[in-house]
Amino acid sequence: MTAIQGIGRAALGLYFWAFLLFLFAPLAVIVIFAFNQSAVPVLPITSFSTRWFSRAFADTELTAALVRSIEIGAAAGLIATALGIMASIGLSANRLRLRAVIVAILLLPLVVPYISLAVGLLILLNELGVQISLWAVFLGHVVIALPFAILVILPRLRSLDPAMVEAARDLGAGEIAAFNLITLPLLAPSLVSSFLICFITSFDEFAIASFLAPSGSPTYPVFLYTGSRTPGLLPELIAIGAIIIVASLFLIAVAEGGRRWVERRLQGEAA
Repeated sequence: MTAIQGIGRAALGLYFWAFLLFLFAPLAVIVIFAFNQSAVPVLPITSFSTRWFSRAFADTELTAALVRSIEIGAAAGLIATALGIMASIGLSANRLRLRAVIVAILLLPLVVPYISLAVGLLILLNELGVQISLWAVFLGHVVIALPFAILVILPRLRSLDPAMVEAARDLGAGEIAAFNLITLPLLAPSLVSSFLICFITSFDEFAIASFLAPSGSPTYPVFLYTGSRTPGLLPELIAIGAIIIVASLFLIAVAEGGRRWVERRLQGEAA
């Protein structure tokens, strides 16, 4: 190994650990200060307590906003994944006119700032005479989550061997039966990934929810933003944030383990 290669490996290793520190240090700080006895998140921590967790769950406005975001995120994840399946099937067709134009339109929300999309949706609803509501937030989240679903599902669909579907058709299965029995199980890992990505996208989204959610029914990010300016609510928000971080890590671990188990099972059945 030359000196330049050694310096390069050392620099790459330093960059990697610095990246991990920059990424996970704020998360660790949130979890640590969630157990702080003091209402002010400052160092040094003199004593630890779990009282902020009980107070957070006793706050009905906070828990209602959290449940509201979970419900909207789950619904948006399911609908966006279902629409992503249909869009991916259409985009994977051998003969499709204006394919590039259609792909550009479907992926447009990725490059449009969410604040601009939120303002546009608000103006559109006002012109249609529709009041802002959580349904409007849900539809807006489906729009921004759909491109992620397509980007996850479409490559997986294109990687499948079409001979398996053709074999099912030769054995008498119809198009719907062949899709349900062959294609859909093979898409299962990507569908789980698509749902999780769409759910997180919706759960974390702020701009659209801040414009379209009714004043008395904020989503969790909107409540978090307004509550962070209230010193009395800050410890409760930190406690809920710690729970969300731990739950997210657990969900990712379970999803990754489930994905690998499904892929091993599918590979075993194919063999």
